[in-house]
Amino acid sequence: KNGKSFYHSLSELANSAQLRDLFAYLSKEEEKHMNKFEDILESSGGYQISELYYATDYMGYMKAIADEIVFRRDISITELAKSVRSIPEAIGKAIGFEKDTILFLYEMLEILDNKNDKETIKKLINEEKEHIRKLSALNN
Repeated sequence: KNGKSFYHSLSELANSAQLRDLFAYLSKEEEKHMNKFEDILESSGGYQISELYYATDYMGYMKAIADEIVFRRDISITELAKSVRSIPEAIGKAIGFEKDTILFLYEMLEILDNKNDKETIKKLINEEKEHIRKLSALNN
């Protein structure tokens, strides 16, 4: 949801058709990813990890990545997008978001048991890499 909101806000603020189109495209991509995450959640029986499971170092690490990087709730994504002052800054923030998401997805591969879910995550990783390539092309 954060990625979708961030890119949607950037598309509304963009001052060129090329940027507006790219950020609108990335917003739609993030919505697709959100739906895939919901499918994974459903196939795994819901998000029910016990406190004991969270007590492990690894799950603490995963929770930190999710809470502090990818799925932050303490910031307004719209305000973050509005604070961007230049095209290079917008692209830099977007690339950073994509990199953080890739890190999280790679780590998800470690905890998923379902082969289909793992394949879905691998596809998402490749899509996120493609997003970085598209964003990087704007800087060149």
